[in-house]
Amino acid sequence: MEKQVFVEGFKIVYEIENPSQAKTIVFIHGSGATKLTWKHQLQALLPNYTKIALDLIGHGESKGNGYSSIKDYVEFIKSFIETLGLKNLVLCGHSMGGAIVQLFSLEYPSLIDAVIIAGSGAKLKVNQDILDATLKSLNYGSQWAYCEHTKKKLIDQAESDFYQTDKMVRYNDFLACNSFDIMQKVMQIQKPALIIVGSCDKLTPMKYAQYLKDSIGQSKLIIIQNAGHMSMWEQPDDFNRAICDFLQ
Repeated sequence: MEKQVFVEGFKIVYEIENPSQAKTIVFIHGSGATKLTWKHQLQALLPNYTKIALDLIGHGESKGNGYSSIKDYVEFIKSFIETLGLKNLVLCGHSMGGAIVQLFSLEYPSLIDAVIIAGSGAKLKVNQDILDATLKSLNYGSQWAYCEHTKKKLIDQAESDFYQTDKMVRYNDFLACNSFDIMQKVMQIQKPALIIVGSCDKLTPMKYAQYLKDSIGQSKLIIIQNAGHMSMWEQPDDFNRAICDFLQ
């Protein structure tokens, strides 16, 4: 069910399934993406949870201009959570969304119960070629985003999602990622954490996930086989099983 709410003066659009459950999981997409990132999770996952996937400010159907810092996105997510009055909360973020989740858990640990970090890292350096291509409306990074075994149909569906967001918002997202570095702080995360990485992920490779696993005390690492950076699209059944096992 699609709904909207005003956050920080902007109309924010989100998808919600299983409303009124005692527990809630909020899915946060990555750079330049939209709530469609989580299509396979909203429909098939966790019937005992309220599931919410939002278009971040400036993305997809949500209004606004987006931000160029992860900290600003953290404050936006806090406002979104408070506006909806969400409790008993798990945050799940992919890539830039994973950075948002990490910093949120450091800044506002009392607001969440657990975190899921997919295809992300404690530091996210963005290739200059990707930054340059984004300004030219070229999705240069897509050549690294998927496993070689991933079907073209799935890639085309995911890429159409990416182009629903303005190129300057995408560019600022990449700037936000490029300046993100909590490698000396991530070990302060006290919440239970599930870390997910695709076995073929070239954008946030295995060593990023392993650093998170080694640094966060209550953490579990799951490697999704035959998946690249978009493991929730490429291998949704395995991705969903990892989340269910973690939360149940």
